[in-house]
Amino acid sequence: MAPPSAAVMSPHPDPNEVVRIASADSRTILERLSGTDLVERGCVTVISVEAIRERAGPRWERKRDDVWAYVERKFDEHLSFQDIRHRINETDFLVAMTTEEGIAAQAISLKILEDVLMFFVGAAEAMDLNVRAVTEIRGDAITTTEVDLTRIAAARERPSAQPYQHEVDPREARRRSPISFVMVSGERVRVDFALEHVVSLRHNVTAALRVQPTVRSLRNGAVIPSAAFAGLADDDIAFIDRSTLDYGTLFMPKDVRNDPSLILPASFRTMGGRKGRNTLIGVEGTRPEQIRQGVMVELVDIDLGTPTARLAEVVGLLSQLCRGVLARLRPARDALAPVRGAKLHGLTFDAREFDLDDDRLARVLQAMALQARGKAPALIAQGLADPAWLARAHAAGFTHASHHTPPLTEGAANP
Repeated sequence: MAPPSAAVMSPHPDPNEVVRIASADSRTILERLSGTDLVERGCVTVISVEAIRERAGPRWERKRDDVWAYVERKFDEHLSFQDIRHRINETDFLVAMTTEEGIAAQAISLKILEDVLMFFVGAAEAMDLNVRAVTEIRGDAITTTEVDLTRIAAARERPSAQPYQHEVDPREARRRSPISFVMVSGERVRVDFALEHVVSLRHNVTAALRVQPTVRSLRNGAVIPSAAFAGLADDDIAFIDRSTLDYGTLFMPKDVRNDPSLILPASFRTMGGRKGRNTLIGVEGTRPEQIRQGVMVELVDIDLGTPTARLAEVVGLLSQLCRGVLARLRPARDALAPVRGAKLHGLTFDAREFDLDDDRLARVLQAMALQARGKAPALIAQGLADPAWLARAHAAGFTHASHHTPPLTEGAANP
């Protein structure tokens, strides 16, 4: 671990504190980070073991090497090799995560600090949990702000607890879900929306929220899966995508450092057109900056018929408007063939689209993870039957997963 710098952070810092870095090694790290968007995405934190130094008193100089070594051990346990860790003084450590962001990155840093405090102090009291989010790097100075421990607690709750659901006006949620409309073919359908928690499987924290639309025929009650969207008219698909976006605005992150990102499924046919992309950034009640910082678009209908060059172009255009682009895969001998060449933030596999028994689903998960491993930063299994499948998805090789969640609202569709 790098030697300490002359930077000093107070044990009870101001809401926004500027820290100057003196050591050359630390300045090199800051230069690396300033050339990325990690700070903007809420991926960079500072944790402090000042509470251990206070309790150690004059014994600190003899004890600090053991503390530093244990912190490093916990870094190895919780961080990946791509993540950055660096001690900036005797008690403070800079953590920059490339594999998680926002509230999930803060939760992981907090977990590391809690483990260290438990080992050396025997408790992890709230007053000792000194975790700060880095909000700006300018030259040899960093600006930090306190993290919201209550938001981190929400991210750690079991996905079934739906902690973020309670922050939404239920009357507004009922107004936006379910909705019904008449398709171009004359068939009347209903769309119900649910909110799923996408969990970081390595760290067991909510890394993102995802809106799940379920389209159902009102004539016979049959679900129309996204795989069948190719048979729907462009206007039908555009209406479903607009309604999904409208519902998703209820959960739009207000501050990407304190709220999980939002994943919105959409059709390539919609997002491939300028009108669809304008709808994404022009939805009422949101700012383009919110979309750019806090929303990821999941393209759900990519197949071998999607032009490769056109997909790469659309992904590039969307990446300028939102936080990242995901693409849904379907089981095949070469499942990645339809998306090869596109610079995607993540790849998804939706289990609810396939009627598989447990054994077959487990084999499909393993096969999909084997093909997709290392091809994108995030590999997400979604629509799993229950929370018990999260561990199986992790064992298969997925980085994130969500289980099926029923719609948040019930009752007749709004006309």
